[in-house]
Amino acid sequence: MVMDRDTLENGTPVEKITSWLNLGKNDDGHFTVGDWTAPLVPFIKVVSASAEMPHPHVVFSYTVQPDHCNRMNSLHGGCAASLFDWCTTLPLALICKPGFWMYMGVSRTLNVTYMRPAKSGEEVLIECEIIQVGKNLATLRGVMRRKSDGQILSVCEHGKVSTDPPVSKI
Repeated sequence: MVMDRDTLENGTPVEKITSWLNLGKNDDGHFTVGDWTAPLVPFIKVVSASAEMPHPHVVFSYTVQPDHCNRMNSLHGGCAASLFDWCTTLPLALICKPGFWMYMGVSRTLNVTYMRPAKSGEEVLIECEIIQVGKNLATLRGVMRRKSDGQILSVCEHGKVSTDPPVSKI
């Protein structure tokens, strides 16, 4: 699926998020150049999504890959932060429109607290929600849980700045 304007404007919440996950893939499913999420995205699946206010949210499933682990066979902290960076951004696709978060912004802060390891082969759920969104700033939250027992593995707070150009008033 390639993202198109119709999906962004009229798609279901899951279609909108899935479209963003597939953005940057060419016709044979490989990622185009410069996509730093390429090693992660194939292992991220949308479990559920809701655009309901006041906190639009998305839940993702991710199985920890050996290539994403540290020497202790646990998800590397930098990889977990990258997962949070990407996944917590995606709920913005549920509320974006021309001139309002269409480019999904850039990170200004990303605070991750690690509590328990996510071992290679474990499936985790990444629960992401919009806490606050305004014209220029947004605050997003993510919680990573072990799917098997619901234990919280890590949490994050992600601050973003909108990079959208002004919309023409013509």
